[in-house]
Amino acid sequence: MNREQMKTVFLCTSYLLSYPDDAWANSLDDCLEAIRTVQNEAIIDKITAFIHEIQTIPARQRMEQYVETFDFGKKTNLYVTYMNTGEQRERGMELLQLKQRYKAAGFDTTEQELPDYLPLMLEFAAYAEQHHVVPLFETYADNISEIRKQLAANRSPYTAIFDAIFLALEELGVKLIAKGSV
Repeated sequence: MNREQMKTVFLCTSYLLSYPDDAWANSLDDCLEAIRTVQNEAIIDKITAFIHEIQTIPARQRMEQYVETFDFGKKTNLYVTYMNTGEQRERGMELLQLKQRYKAAGFDTTEQELPDYLPLMLEFAAYAEQHHVVPLFETYADNISEIRKQLAANRSPYTAIFDAIFLALEELGVKLIAKGSV
């Protein structure tokens, strides 16, 4: 995949991991169209399968499932440093270091999300240079893999998004030593 296709994958997966409200649901066809431009059939298949499955779930159920999975699930929340330190003080230092990594790469974050929020990290991957992205995701590959493993154990449709993320990271050159990754 070239840089533009990689950007498409990271932006699409970031979006698909956001809250599935009506506007989100109305944009799924745009995401399908964008992902079909990627030259990686496995990624296309994972994202397409997810979108087709999620489109069969009624809106209210889809939103409840998302909240239950990512907002209330301690082992499946989208804050990748959470499983290292939880709400402990050490996490604050790790979050600050993450913010500094983003800044060093020329990526500005807002105060709306913590820097370890996976969709934000995927946006970073879409825009930052590879030499900034690879070490960041190598640092957190095990944590992301653990979320994926929990999703798979719960038979969550979101597992396919994590599979697509790992396929893209592998293609980008991230060394995945994580167990349970694709």
